[in-house]
Amino acid sequence: MMKRKVALLMGCLLWTGNVLAAPVTKVDVQIKDEAGTTSPVLLQKMEDSMQVVAAQLFNGRDSVFIAADAAGYERLLAEISDRVITGYQTNQVRLSTSDGREGMTVKLVFSVAPWAQTVQKVDVDLQFSGISPFAAEVLQEKVPALKEQLQKTLQGASLDAADWAGSVLRGQVKGSVEEALPDFRAAVDLTTQNGNAVVQVVIYPVGELVRDVQYSMVSRSIPNILLMKLKYKYADKAKSLQGLPVSYVEMNKEMLSKKILQELSDEIQVRRHHLTPQVLIHPGPETQLDFSLESHEYKIWFEGYGDIGRKDHNLSGRAHFGKFISRRDEIFGEVGVDLKDVRWDFNAGYAFHYGKATMSYMFRVPADAHVIRAEYDITPKWRLRYEHFGDKKENEYAVRYRIHEFLSGEYVYSTNKSYFRIVGNL
Repeated sequence: MMKRKVALLMGCLLWTGNVLAAPVTKVDVQIKDEAGTTSPVLLQKMEDSMQVVAAQLFNGRDSVFIAADAAGYERLLAEISDRVITGYQTNQVRLSTSDGREGMTVKLVFSVAPWAQTVQKVDVDLQFSGISPFAAEVLQEKVPALKEQLQKTLQGASLDAADWAGSVLRGQVKGSVEEALPDFRAAVDLTTQNGNAVVQVVIYPVGELVRDVQYSMVSRSIPNILLMKLKYKYADKAKSLQGLPVSYVEMNKEMLSKKILQELSDEIQVRRHHLTPQVLIHPGPETQLDFSLESHEYKIWFEGYGDIGRKDHNLSGRAHFGKFISRRDEIFGEVGVDLKDVRWDFNAGYAFHYGKATMSYMFRVPADAHVIRAEYDITPKWRLRYEHFGDKKENEYAVRYRIHEFLSGEYVYSTNKSYFRIVGNL
């Protein structure tokens, strides 16, 4: 009878113990570097690694049994930590349990120290592959803190932790590049030598790239021949967009234009002639850059004409000298010559400029003729022209296409004839 009572009492105690036992629902891992040199980023990586191990070991286990054998668990975790966290020695593990709103929590504090040498200096070699130095400089401004970020991550870390620290660096670089430069990817390589760490980061473009760049530099305010030196210099600047992703150029064309304009505005020729530059970028596999340099003070041009399909008076020329009295109002003089009999004409006039349109009136001598001219720039290359000659009672309509800065083609239709005109301009 007594044996039956003892057995029943033991069973009740065991049943009560199971009910009262609190399972672990949360594990909190903290790692401290006794040397105080390891960066928070690498310490977080260590904590993440040990968090996985500790969660598998303690979650769902009886907190009473864990607390009863805390010393044994501490020794076990120290051995595991020494194997998991390469480059660091685990000097102490402290285990404690607590009851909170989320249930029973096991808290683990690891005290670690580097094995031997620590990283004294970090050299970061940041390179951009497949693009020009100008484009690389622009892109580097998008990730200004990347070098410093990588240096802070590695500085003071154990040299022997280079293998797993490299994965942390790759994650940092990937996150920074994907956020700031979504059209690029990066490769990271970490090596150690003589107590120093060398991080090589190569950022390269992906997707459809700019294969070629077409480029023009035009001014209707001064003869283009005065811009030849500047034109050759900025041809290389335009070509510097080759190799960039088309999508990047599309998204950042305003920024790229501004970057080029800042440099162009400081050029001696631009300041000397009081020109205001503009840059238009038309992105694509064959990107187009159109530079225009205009003045709000004067307008000077020289043109020579060769007419095909016209029997006589097919070689001529004209020079225009204008002064702006306001941003839209210009007074000017023009001189024309017909090379057939070297006959000259002189014009004094007024022009009103509004956006892409220009309306002009001039009085021509010695013909004593009133001339009205209307021009409209459809694009930087295409222009429409209408001209009325009062002495001849003739109207002239023309459409012009600019082939490059010094040569254009123009189809002319007038009251009694039509022909094709080759226009050469200085």
